[in-house]
Order: sequence, then structure tokens, then C-alpha cells
Amino acid sequence: MMPDLFALLAAAAAGTAPAADAEAATYADPNALSLPLYAAVMLGLASICAGMVLCLYRLWRGPGLADRVLASDVFAFHVVALVILLSVYLRNLTFFDAALGVAIVGFASTVGFAQYIGARQRSAAADRPLQEEPHR
Repeated sequence: MMPDLFALLAAAAAGTAPAADAEAATYADPNALSLPLYAAVMLGLASICAGMVLCLYRLWRGPGLADRVLASDVFAFHVVALVILLSVYLRNLTFFDAALGVAIVGFASTVGFAQYIGARQRSAAADRPLQEEPHR
């Protein structure tokens, strides 16, 4: 027997689920993560945090400007992954918009820094005197 549609809508609006039979009351919390999913999220969080620490180290100790730009780009990708894992853990889709925004800003900043590095190298090459071949 199918439950009444209006009863289901009223129960959904109230935040309760009507029990159709005795087995329905024994179901687990639908918002809880299963154990394999919880383990995958925690493993992902640990690996992303380790990657973020390595990116911060490269930002701090990078031998050149290009290394620092690449580290900041990878750090932005780690932040996107962290936001997505947070969204999976909390079972909330609103964080995906934040992940998209961070990805766009990270990409735009990488393109801007790449143009800055290119302009800097071109101006440094223009300031150098031309090397002439010695006469033989």
C-alpha cells in the first residue's frame, strides 16, 4: 500500500519521516556517513593537509619566483579539494560554489603571475647589452 503523498510532504516539511512499518523505525540515520566513506574522507583530509604543508614549504623556500607561483597554484587546488571533502563530510552541496570560486581565482592568479614573470624576463633581456663575437 502506497503512503499518501500529502502525508509524506507534511512529514518532510516537519522534518520527520513517517514510519510505514516496524522496520522503517530501525533504519540508521540517513545523514550519517558509512564507514568506508568516512575512512576515505579522513584519509583524503590527511593527504591534502600533508600536501598543503609541502606547498607552504615551497612557497617559503622556493628558489625562484616560478617555483613559488606553481606552489601557490597547487595550494589553490588543495584548497578546492579540501572544500569538496568538507562538502562530502557535511553532506551539503552549498560548498561546491565556494570550491568553484576558489578554482577560478586560483587559475586567474596563476595566469596573472605567469604574465608578470614573462614581462619581467623580457625587460631583463632588454636591459642586457648584446654579446658581440670577438673578431678573429
